[in-house]
This record gives sequence, C-alpha cells and structure tokens, in this order.
Amino acid sequence: MVNITSLFYRVFLFLMILSLTVFISLRVNKYPRNLRLLMMLAAVFSAIGTLGRLVDVLVLFIHIPFSNEIHVITHIISIGGLIWIFISMMKTLESYYIPLTSIGTSEEKRKPPGTAYLVLSSEITQEIAKLMRNLKGPVLIFTRHPHLYNKSNNVKIVWITTADSKGVSPTALHVLQDIAIRFTSENNGTTVIIDCLEYLIIYNGFRSVFKFLVSLKDYLMIKGATLILFVDPMTLKESEVALLRREFHHS
Repeated sequence: MVNITSLFYRVFLFLMILSLTVFISLRVNKYPRNLRLLMMLAAVFSAIGTLGRLVDVLVLFIHIPFSNEIHVITHIISIGGLIWIFISMMKTLESYYIPLTSIGTSEEKRKPPGTAYLVLSSEITQEIAKLMRNLKGPVLIFTRHPHLYNKSNNVKIVWITTADSKGVSPTALHVLQDIAIRFTSENNGTTVIIDCLEYLIIYNGFRSVFKFLVSLKDYLMIKGATLILFVDPMTLKESEVALLRREFHHS
C-alpha cells in the first residue's frame, strides 16, 4: 500500500520543480546574452531536480535500482547548482548598478571629483531621486522630464525636447556641451547628470552620442566636475553597454 501523504508530498514537489523548469526554459531567450547562459544552466539544474523528484514518485510503485543514490545525487546537484546560479545572477545584476550611497554622502565615502560614473538601471527616476538627496554643490541636469526634479538655487535643469523653444533639441549635442562647459566654469564642484541617453541616441546614433560623452567627460574631469550618466541597459545593444562600461566608472 502506498502512503497517501507521502505520495501527495512527492507529487507536489515534483510538479513544483517541473513548473520551475518549464518557466525558466520558456524565458531564456528574453534575457540578454550575458544572463542567458546562466538561465540555461538554471533550467538544466532544475531539470535534474525534476528527474530526482520523479524517481522519488515512481519508487513508490516500482523498483528502481540505486534510487537512494539517484535521490541524493540529483538533490545535491540541483540545489547546489541553483544556489550557484542565484549567486552568479546577483553578482551580474549588481554590476549594472553603482552604489549611489557612495556619491555625495560623507566625505569618507565620497569619491573624488573629476570622475565620470555610469548607472545602469531600469528605475532611473527613483535612482536619481536617491542621488539628489545626497548631492551637495551645483547640479546641472539634462533630462526629458524636468517636472520630476525640484528646482533650487544650486540646480539647473535643461529640458531636452524638439517641441518647445524653451528646451534644447536632442540633435544639438554641441549646445549641450557648451551649456555644461559654461555651467562648470561658473560653478566649482559641479555635478552634471544626464538621464536621457536613450533619447539622444535615437536622434543622433550611438557613435555620435558616445563621442559627445567622452569629450564632455574629459573636459569635466579637467575642471574637477563629476559626470553621472543614467541609462536603462535594456534599451542598448550589448556592445554599446560594453563601450560605456569601459569608458565610465561603474560597479
């Protein structure tokens, strides 16, 4: 006789792990290449766990040689593999984010001026809000959403738009650079923030925007100013993200 409680428990675990395997397998192609391999391995380790749980169910009805050994081996491989995948995923995701608490906080934590940072995030507005609470000194912001920022005496907001004469056209990269240079020359300890790289790239192409950023970074570093770029990595190609990460500080 098969114990109903044991059968229910084993079938439930089998179905849960099988669902996880199917779920991961169906989503592999939705991830960028640097995460896709990890997702594929996660599906493999989950499938091994599914096999182990299937054996645990079948052994209640039929004799399976080395069932105990299969249970132990698949359990160790699947759990150990998934833990390794989770740690690797966390490290990969963390590499897309710069610890904003290290910018504009205490003098011990604050990085020296004359540095350019890259913040890769899908929650740009929230990340900038955190940053703005800690920044000291003059701030210049190039943005598509000026209404999201509180104006103060030490904050200048430049609206990047094609629809209003009060803003600056996204194709006028030289104007943006002139504004940044002028603001930096007139204010010591300036922080320049750009939160609309995707928009600039749409109108100018990545190559032109990258040249603009490198040129701007070099000038600001000479002046001891800080440049902080915010961009959603999912809006760019992997090669473009790699170039930005190579040129700008990130963690």
